[in-house]
Amino acid sequence: MNLKSQVVVGLSWVAGANFLGQLVTWGITIFVMRILNPTDYGLLAMASVFVAFLGLMATAGLGPAIVQASKVDDTMLRQILGLIILVNLTLFCLLFFAAPLIAGFFDETRLTDIIRVLSLQFVISSFSLVPDSLLGRELKFKIRALIDLSTHVAGGTLTLALALSGYGVWSLVAGAIFSATLKAIGVNFAVPSLGWPSFSFHGIGRLISFGGKVTLGRVLWFFYIQADMFIAGKLLGKEALGFYSVAMHLASLPVQKISGILNQVAFPAFSKIQNDPEMIKSHVLKAVRILSFFSFPVLLGISSVAPELVHLLLGSKWEPAIFPLQILPAIMPIRMINSFLPSAVDAVGRPDISMKNLIGASIIMPLAFIIGAQWDVEGLCFAWLIGFPLVFLSNLWRALPAINITILELLKAISWPALASIMMYGGVALVRFWLPPEISSVWRMISMILVGAIVYGALAASTNRHGCQEVIGTLRR
Repeated sequence: MNLKSQVVVGLSWVAGANFLGQLVTWGITIFVMRILNPTDYGLLAMASVFVAFLGLMATAGLGPAIVQASKVDDTMLRQILGLIILVNLTLFCLLFFAAPLIAGFFDETRLTDIIRVLSLQFVISSFSLVPDSLLGRELKFKIRALIDLSTHVAGGTLTLALALSGYGVWSLVAGAIFSATLKAIGVNFAVPSLGWPSFSFHGIGRLISFGGKVTLGRVLWFFYIQADMFIAGKLLGKEALGFYSVAMHLASLPVQKISGILNQVAFPAFSKIQNDPEMIKSHVLKAVRILSFFSFPVLLGISSVAPELVHLLLGSKWEPAIFPLQILPAIMPIRMINSFLPSAVDAVGRPDISMKNLIGASIIMPLAFIIGAQWDVEGLCFAWLIGFPLVFLSNLWRALPAINITILELLKAISWPALASIMMYGGVALVRFWLPPEISSVWRMISMILVGAIVYGALAASTNRHGCQEVIGTLRR
């Protein structure tokens, strides 16, 4: 099977497994949100800021290094395993003993035990890195997708069962630990590559250097992408953070899932053709066009029906989440594209560019959040809406030359779906205005979704036939 076929088959399996998983986990998530309180999600968001931050260093960037390297052998893999075990044990101890200090910072004593239990993920996940990276390197996306599907569904099911039993925030914690454990078991069963770890690191300097740049980039990415949670938790309190974090979760879920699908396949695939810049350029632009074709209407569609979505799925107690859910999805399509481009840039051996981009974002976005937080949750939302487009354009200026693409070419790839989706948004707004108030929320939302789909579909068929043909051709393959 050639590379193109492997990529298409890989995308099919990853996308199919994610779609099936989302049908299950989305339903579970909605039920859990209706059962739990905003303060439960606020507590988890506070704990997750630090757990996720240290989690970026847990792999030391060695997963991408394994995938990108031209050659790896058993000795190198044993050395990487030894290094990962040392790093993760250090992170576990650091978080375990720092938990009371973090709880004191947020003035929330319950965080101590939550953080200490979540820190077990570092010990568990240290045994996942090598086999999971080998699956990516060998383009075995089917196995990877099935493992991810089963772990997400099992973790979500446990979370729901515990939430129904009244365990509150601990249901979310237990689901995360259970999912990490199942994944470690699954990838090691699929690729039984773990030998005895070696704690001599001679000969893997290049991998460590590459991984260090990737890790630094991830740390910077986390700093700006999670700064809003950190600032909201400190300045606005756990209840406001709960509303904001749930709205952000719903708005960014398509970004996380679609980006996760693409990046699982894109980085290994681009690494295989890293010496063919024209082919990389062609595939990047095509991916951006297809991403834009779906992401703009879906995400602006979520924004357009936010009031009905919150009332129907979450209930009236989540009403303060409506405004954030109207604003945040508008910025998500370019966040999705922004998160995709580093797959190509890193694959050609330039993680330094991604690192420079993230340094700029780590300066701009936290400042925007600090200023925005003075106007409560609404200010945080507008901080994203104003600050992130500046970050995006700055990132394009640095990253695109490395993959032989101009800013005009990339903006052209996203312009039509963006404009058509704005027109779709206007159509949905008119439907809301015309519908009589006595119509139920269910029929109101169904009517708006149907009108939005018809407007966007008609515009696509009449003015963007090439884009439609490209999408249909890709789906057929």
